[in-house]
This record gives sequence, C-alpha cells and structure tokens, in this order.
Amino acid sequence: MNLFQQRKNKHFSYTPRHLRDSESNSDDNIKSQWETVRNQGKNRSKSSNKLVVLLIGLGMIIAVWYILTHYEIS
Repeated sequence: MNLFQQRKNKHFSYTPRHLRDSESNSDDNIKSQWETVRNQGKNRSKSSNKLVVLLIGLGMIIAVWYILTHYEIS
C-alpha cells in the first residue's frame, strides 16, 4: 500500500564548480588571470587621466571665453 510509505529524498548529482574545473586551479592560469587584471587597471588609469586633462582644458577655455566677453562689454 502506497498510503503508508514515506517519500524518499531526492538525490542530485551536483559537483561544485571548483571541483569540476581541475584545470582552472593550475598556477599558470591564475598567473595569466592576474596579469590581465593588472593590465586592465593600468589602462583605466590612463584613460581617466586623459579625461581629467580634457575637462581641465575645457574649463580653462570656458573661463577665458567668459573673461574676454566681459572685457569687450566694459
């Protein structure tokens, strides 16, 4: 009779990611990933420096323009 039988627990065949990929634990792969992360940080700082220089230049142009327009009027 199925009425009095308890249900059995389900079994899953799950293996964690760090156990599935044995190749990703190698030292060479970690070193190459670290190098790419380091290089990305260097590229970001260069582009942000360019942006700061452009903003300062734009601010100076606006300031000179403002000064010259008031110089003409006076």
